[in-house]
Amino acid sequence: MDWREAWWGLVEAADPQVARRLHQGRQFHRAARVSDLRVVAGEASARVQDSRATPVPVSVRTPVLDDAAWETVVDVLAGRVRHTARLLAGHAPDGLDAELARTGVRVFPERSELTVICDCGDAVWPCAHAAALWSLLAEALEDDPFVLLQLRGRGRERLLGELTEARRRRAHGDRVAGVDPEGLDLARWTSAHAPIEDIGVPAPETPPTPAGALRLLGDPPGWAGGVGAWELLHPLVEGAASWMVERDEANGARGHTDAF
Repeated sequence: MDWREAWWGLVEAADPQVARRLHQGRQFHRAARVSDLRVVAGEASARVQDSRATPVPVSVRTPVLDDAAWETVVDVLAGRVRHTARLLAGHAPDGLDAELARTGVRVFPERSELTVICDCGDAVWPCAHAAALWSLLAEALEDDPFVLLQLRGRGRERLLGELTEARRRRAHGDRVAGVDPEGLDLARWTSAHAPIEDIGVPAPETPPTPAGALRLLGDPPGWAGGVGAWELLHPLVEGAASWMVERDEANGARGHTDAF
C-alpha cells in the first residue's frame, strides 16, 4: 500500500465542500504557507498562513499503538529483512499491511480515529487548514515512512533498536553465549545423540495462495506501467499451481490403478 495515497484516502470524499477544502489546503501547501511541521507520538501539528495576519495553528491527533501491538509490528518487520531495507531507503514496506492484518494490528489509522484541532470555525471536516497539514504530511510520508510510525508511537531510533534486538533473539534465542567445557561429552563428537529417524521435521504450512510471495515482494526494480506485478502475474501463477495439483492427482490415481 502506498502510504501517501492511503493518507489522502482518509479524508477524500465525494462531498464537493470537502473537495473544495482539500483543494484550498493543497494550494496553501504549494504556496509554502504551511510551516513548523511537528510530529510526535499521537499528534502532528503545523501553522497555516491564510488571509489573516497571524498563522492558524492546526493539528491532527490519532491514538498510538500500545506496547503489545508494537511487539507484533516489530516481530513482523524483523521477520523480513526487506521491510527494514525499504524503510531505511525511504519507502513504505510492501506487504507489511497485509501481514499485520492477519494479527489484527493496524499501523495506518482509520478515519474514525482521527481528531482535527483547528480554531477557524469551519463546520466542514477537514477544514482548509487541516487539509494543508494533510498535504504537508502526505509529502513527508512519501519522503520518510518513519513519519507515520512516529505518529503511531515509535520514533526511528527506538524502532530500529527494537528491530536489532528482535533479530538478535531470532538468530541466537535467549541463550547465554558460551558452553561449559565440563558438560561436554566427547563421544557425541563422533556419534549421534539419537537415531536420525527420530528427528521430527514438521510439514511446511500450505500458503493461502501460491502467489503470496509475489504480493509480498512487490514490484521488481524498474517496473513501469499502471498495472502492478501482482495484478498482472498472480492469475498466471495460481493457474500454473492449480494445473500442477491436478496433474499430480491424476498421476496418483493412475498409479493406484496400475497397482491392481
